[in-house]
This record gives sequence, C-alpha cells and structure tokens, in this order.
Amino acid sequence: MSQPSRASLGSVFLRGRDDLAARDSSNGSPALGSTSQDLLRSLAEVKGQAQFLLYLADQIEDSLEQLANESDSCHGAFLCKVLGMYSGQLESKHQGLGDKIAETCQEVYVTVREYDLV
Repeated sequence: MSQPSRASLGSVFLRGRDDLAARDSSNGSPALGSTSQDLLRSLAEVKGQAQFLLYLADQIEDSLEQLANESDSCHGAFLCKVLGMYSGQLESKHQGLGDKIAETCQEVYVTVREYDLV
C-alpha cells in the first residue's frame, strides 16, 4: 500500500478548511476562509524558503567535500566560484525568512483566537 503524497494530503486539508468556512458562513458565524487562505499562503512561503535554504546548505556541503578532494586547480577554482554563488544566495534568502516566520506565527495566533471565539 502506498503512502499518500503531500499534494493529496494538502488538497484534503484545503477541502476541509473550505468546508469549515462554508459551514461557518451558513450558520451566521464569521467565515474564516480569507484568513485561512492567507495563512496557508504564508505557511507555504515559509516552507518553500526553508526548503530552498536546506537545498543550498546541501549543495554547499557537497561542493565543500568536492573541493577538499579536488586535485585539478581549474575545477577547484570553479568550485570556489560556485561556493561563492551559493553563499550569496544563502545570505540573501535567510534574511527575510525570520520576518516571514514571525508574521506567519502572528497569523496562526490570530486564526487560533478566531476559532476559540467561534
């Protein structure tokens, strides 16, 4: 038996949230659909940035290992340029992640408070 994919789990989760928002609207309670969509979008962005940072860290690790074992100076110079590029990407991408995580945590808090009030 195969495991469900993240995509299929995500679509089930989204359908569940849409159903909840529709029920809330029909009962006269405030609908959480717009907040939920913003929150899901923020979470997806944080996950994407974190995954990219992990990818960069893996690439840097692999390139450093190759550099340590490299005997060809031309290939070593190429690896140094690649490492410089990866390092620049890592530096620029991580700077916004902390702020995005803080914003997303605030959205989670607000969403949870809305559910507590319903």
